[in-house]
Amino acid sequence: MEKDIVIIGSGGSGLSAALTAAKAGLDVMVVEKTRYFGGTTALSGGGIWIPANRIGKQAGVNDTPEAAASYISGVVGDIVRKDVLDTFVNSGHKMLDFLLDNSEVEFSLNEAEPDYYQDVEGAVLKGRLLNPVNYDGRLLEREDFLNIRPPLQEFNAPMGFMVSFEDIPHLMSVGKNFTSTVHVLKMVGRYAMDRLKYPRGSHLTMGNALIARMLRSARAAGVTLLNNAPMTKLVSENGRVVGVEITRNGKTEVIRARKGVILASGGFSASLEWRRKYIPYPEYHVSFLPDGNTGDGLQSAIDLGAELEEGGHGNAAYTIMSVYHKPDGTLGKYPHVYLDRTKPGCIAVDSAGKRFGNEADVNLWRAMHDTGAVPAHLVCDHKFIKKYGLGLVLPGGLRLGKLLKAGYIIKGDTLEELAKNIGADPAGLVATVALNNQYAADGKDPEFHKGDSLVDKALGDPTHGPNPCLGPIETGPFYAVKIFPGDGSTMLGLKVDSHTRVLNKDSGQPIPGLYACGLDMNVLWRGREPAHGSYNGLGLTFGYVAAQTAAGD
Repeated sequence: MEKDIVIIGSGGSGLSAALTAAKAGLDVMVVEKTRYFGGTTALSGGGIWIPANRIGKQAGVNDTPEAAASYISGVVGDIVRKDVLDTFVNSGHKMLDFLLDNSEVEFSLNEAEPDYYQDVEGAVLKGRLLNPVNYDGRLLEREDFLNIRPPLQEFNAPMGFMVSFEDIPHLMSVGKNFTSTVHVLKMVGRYAMDRLKYPRGSHLTMGNALIARMLRSARAAGVTLLNNAPMTKLVSENGRVVGVEITRNGKTEVIRARKGVILASGGFSASLEWRRKYIPYPEYHVSFLPDGNTGDGLQSAIDLGAELEEGGHGNAAYTIMSVYHKPDGTLGKYPHVYLDRTKPGCIAVDSAGKRFGNEADVNLWRAMHDTGAVPAHLVCDHKFIKKYGLGLVLPGGLRLGKLLKAGYIIKGDTLEELAKNIGADPAGLVATVALNNQYAADGKDPEFHKGDSLVDKALGDPTHGPNPCLGPIETGPFYAVKIFPGDGSTMLGLKVDSHTRVLNKDSGQPIPGLYACGLDMNVLWRGREPAHGSYNGLGLTFGYVAAQTAAGD
């Protein structure tokens, strides 16, 4: 079999490359290791961070590539790749224009979440972060719909019933507000009808909606998509990559690529071996990435003389995770992003029962690493868990009984009892809660400054005062959930030039016919991302750039 371009991996970056190459008139194939298309993008919130984009401009936002470059340089520091940075800020908005004009992809402006570092020159309050518009999965061919990587049931899709960010306020107001109650009843009714035909709901949100739109567009553009086809190696002749070897239906096949191979296989953090080399606390680390993201693309390139671009602030996009042992023996994973730890009345404590960082900070994982609070616990009271939930416990306390029995949620009638049950010092926890309650009354956290920044405030509860992130812990019984450092993607990847050509370690020159994007390309942020959606934004942008480069080469 022979194609113009072969793309390894079907996440956002791979599908962006496929669409770009196909619209340029090339014969394109996407090769996916697992059954499911969508990669990490399908599991994510699906937001993309794109400076100077037309959706922001249409909303009146004044933004420029130069302002974004200044902001990114200030966040990442001296180790930022200036050439790659220039490509991103000048190509991201072009990529978005291309997708909006040539595919079913749609985005809306995120009005709520600002850039992470508002004190850095070039930061904006809104305009760069875009949310994918929800999608009707019934518009897809049945096989494609069923082969989109399912969203995390633990996060936003219990039993395949997907919930968007816009649905959450309605869910919290069921029975209290007529409009919200009707909204949720309609969602439930549609889901019930879907389950008569499908194993999941067809109302697709977040990353699933983005992947569904891209997948349908790729099919329409003539892209060939193979799943259950892991790559075993790159095929090289006379120093040039000319194809890939895959395993399919128990047989080995070679797919030749006239113009080259684009690696977009999703990084390495699902591999314990790779984690032991590059990630702190590897035995405790919980990866959000699909099980197939085991460094295959990286290793295949290294075998041909490529290298990893080390020396960043961190090797992964770290986050906070909890785990749930399901009755069938599998492990459920829950990312603690903003639904619990950022809200008033929730603290994170170590084995001494003491706080160790700002719970609302997107980089709370850093405090875990730096202080050795691995694992740690989030602690709250009964009033909090009823209002906001905790981890897998939904607002209203839904699932609380089940998760208590499973040992995921830990309970104590008193703070001392809870401390003993989580293995913390009782006196330390009592003293910590007393301090927290004083901070909540004052509206100021002098220790860790929770709720001081605009980003903290945006993730807190705007209806709570005087600080939207600080609240008392006083109404028993008390609850806790064990948390671990984890990741939503890796950052360490192959060293490439500004056009995504993979570079040879010894010569510093491109390996002919080999390109990398997504998590197989070393991430521009170097371990210090500038905003929510920044990984998807990079992935789609450099998938677009990789396809343009390969087509030109």
